Amino acid sequence: MALKIDTLDILKSIIDHQIAMINRFDQNSIEEFSLLFIKLDHIMELEIKKMVQIIFRDSDLIFEYENNYIILLPKTNWNNSIKILQGLQEFLSQNYKESIITFPDDGKSTNELLNRFKNLVKKNYNIDLKL
Repeated sequence: MALKIDTLDILKSIIDHQIAMINRFDQNSIEEFSLLFIKLDHIMELEIKKMVQIIFRDSDLIFEYENNYIILLPKTNWNNSIKILQGLQEFLSQNYKESIITFPDDGKSTNELLNRFKNLVKKNYNIDLKL
């Protein structure tokens, strides 16, 4: 089960760390990670939210944001992230808008990635992420 973190304060630091690790150890390979936004504020049942957490791997990090989730998926490209999103849509019988960014495709720095992510979530859900 993924680790759930109740504060976004460390998200930027974790992304900085992910990028530093990739740059240090995986310079000759294509290493990626994704950030995925899942709108769950309409789901009030705690049991369903806990079941969503179980779906993710031990290496994934879930950040709660106003009863929604921002999920950091290490070593996960856009194609695999979209498969995860489609699986969640099936599981929850919801139609989610694709709100995924990946490193390095959508940005080479934390600030680039987070700005792109904020713009995408704003466009898709009209939510102003305060990151």
